[in-house]
Amino acid sequence: MMRKTSSEGWLCRNCNSLVGSDINTCPYCQADRPDEADTECSKEYSDEVVHVENYTNARPEVKSKYNFREAVLVNAADILLVLGLFCTFGALLLPIFLDDVEYIKMWSIGGAVVLFAISMIQWAVMRTLAFISQHLRNQKSNDKD
Repeated sequence: MMRKTSSEGWLCRNCNSLVGSDINTCPYCQADRPDEADTECSKEYSDEVVHVENYTNARPEVKSKYNFREAVLVNAADILLVLGLFCTFGALLLPIFLDDVEYIKMWSIGGAVVLFAISMIQWAVMRTLAFISQHLRNQKSNDKD
């Protein structure tokens, strides 16, 4: 809904839209500006408020897939998974930098497996919590309808 006074422009008789006073054709329907738009008739109604409602551009209300809590859980799970995979890769590269530690290759592989497992478990738990929260929210909204 748009509210403007008619002193800011002229009213298109074809589509009932308010057009700026410096434009001679309506940008919505391409109709020409009437000759009597600048006469004393428009001055007489200069304080009139024009309501223009355009229902064709109205967007339907779209429910978001996640609410804020669920979005935080999903994004945090993804970020922690990437960090865990980065640390796993770093643990595998550790023997290159530390040659003097005994059994460094075994510790490196064991650490990488543990880091990978922890990363995957926390990712699965956080994503599952977000899914459960979304499912419960949708079930509550369906019960209300």
